Amino acid sequence: MGYKTIKQNARTEIVEKRSRFIASAFRVENQHEVDYFLNEVRKEFYDATHNVYAYTYGIEYPIQKYSDDGEPQGTAGLPVMEVIRKNGLSNVLVVVTRYFGGILLGASGLVRAYTQAAAASIEKAGILEYHECEKIIVTLDYPNFEKIRWLIEKTNAKILGIEYSQVVDIIVLVRVEDVESLIKNISDVTAGNFLVERKGLFLEAI
Repeated sequence: MGYKTIKQNARTEIVEKRSRFIASAFRVENQHEVDYFLNEVRKEFYDATHNVYAYTYGIEYPIQKYSDDGEPQGTAGLPVMEVIRKNGLSNVLVVVTRYFGGILLGASGLVRAYTQAAAASIEKAGILEYHECEKIIVTLDYPNFEKIRWLIEKTNAKILGIEYSQVVDIIVLVRVEDVESLIKNISDVTAGNFLVERKGLFLEAI
C-alpha cells in the first residue's frame, strides 16, 4: 500500500480584497505533531482573525479533521480539506491564517480564497509518492555487472549499495509490482547465472 505526502513544509500567501491568506503546509505523522505545528502557527499569528486548518495522518486507518475557526460553516476548513483529498495526500496539516481586510468576501469568495491559498502551499511544498517496495540482493559475476546495473537503473528501482568481493552484490529497492519482472530480466541477461536474496518489504519514495 503506497501513499502520497508533501516533500517539505512550505508557506505561501495570497491577498483577496485586502484580506491576507497565509497558508502553511506541514508534514505530520501523528496527533502530537499536528498539535505542535498548529500551536506554533497560532502563536506566530496570534493577532490573526482566523487560523483555519485541515489535517490527515495515518495510512491504513487515516484520521481526518478540519476546523472553520469562526468562519461561516463550510466556507473554510472543508475547502482546505478538499484540496488535501483532491491531491490524494496523507500525513499533512494545512493551516490557513486570515487577516481580515475590511471587505466581506461572501461564502463563495471565502471558499475560493481558502481553496487557492491551500492549493498554493501544497504546490510549493511539492508532492512525494511512497510505494511498497521489496529489498533484494542480487549476486552475480563481474562480466554481467554493468549490464545488470543498467537494467536495474531503468526499472522503478533504487540501488542502495554495491559490495565488491569475488562476486558483486547489488542491494536494490524495487517496487513490489516490478520485482518478478526484474528478476526474470536479470535471469534472461545472465542466462540464470545469478543469485537473489529477498530481504522484506518497505515503504519508500522511489
